[in-house]
Amino acid sequence: MIREVDLVSYLPPFMAEYKETNITLAAENPEFIFAWRAADRVLKNEFIATADEYGIGRFEKILHILPSRNDTLESRRSRVQSRWFTALPYTWRMLIQKLIVLCGENDFTITKQFDFYRIDLDVRLELFGQVEELERIIEFMLPCNMIMDIRNKFDMRVEGSVWTGGGVCSIETFLVTNDFKEWFVADGAVRGGAGVVVAEFFEVQNE
Repeated sequence: MIREVDLVSYLPPFMAEYKETNITLAAENPEFIFAWRAADRVLKNEFIATADEYGIGRFEKILHILPSRNDTLESRRSRVQSRWFTALPYTWRMLIQKLIVLCGENDFTITKQFDFYRIDLDVRLELFGQVEELERIIEFMLPCNMIMDIRNKFDMRVEGSVWTGGGVCSIETFLVTNDFKEWFVADGAVRGGAGVVVAEFFEVQNE
């Protein structure tokens, strides 16, 4: 939180009456604001949840993480949090805690089938690099004699407009002649209709 710096307010009442002192302190306010912002940045960079790009970079250096240029600050923060909170032994409770850190508390469903040496996991990972981080967690924590079936599902909503048009042309030809005399009545109605249905299916794979 950035403080409101007003050095004049710290003067005793008898000193605040002097204009020269007030102007001098008012001119120093920006310098103290700059120093306070720097101190606030240092404080925020001590925590993964509030660190900026410089702070996250320091955590990545400690953990020997090389971010991709496609990474965002949020995806980098998620990866650092996943690797920072690691403790032995690797238990079921520790696996759940790692999944909560990576996926969120309510964004995954895990089903254990220990009798069949199998674990089913449904997740919703949308940030860049989260799937790779989940694979790394499973590789380190899952016993070699177990299988984990992981499905990453997330909803995608696409909005747009499709414009289409059509036309109908009707032509009637009459022959006018004096060879015979008959009467023709041209009466009727023409109705036309059309419909267009477009369906597209997308399969997103992370291979």
